[in-house]
Amino acid sequence: MVLTLGKVMNDLEKINRGMGKSTTLINSPSTNDLKDCCIEPALESFRHNVTRLPITDAKLIKIGGKISRELRKSIIMNGLHKCGKEETQKAQCESSYSEVDSKTFVQNFRTLLQKIYASQA
Repeated sequence: MVLTLGKVMNDLEKINRGMGKSTTLINSPSTNDLKDCCIEPALESFRHNVTRLPITDAKLIKIGGKISRELRKSIIMNGLHKCGKEETQKAQCESSYSEVDSKTFVQNFRTLLQKIYASQA
């Protein structure tokens, strides 16, 4: 799982560098939404929205699809701390996230991946 997370973080950095100055508004969990019992829905939101990043290079578009597929794999999702119903309700996870520019989206995504990575190392 740590190896897969490392690959995803590297791929995300490639996309970040390739985005240039263009920007798009994308729904994104903020760092406040990254409580332990809210990580799974936040990760799913990032997985779903990574393909909306403003990239035009075919190679980077392919990398975005690869990130989405890697995050869908059970190895990452199964490695997350699973919360019970009561824990999840106590955490009060957001069900919808505010829109941020694409650079902030990538920063928030990177923060979540680093949090997951640190919990596995």
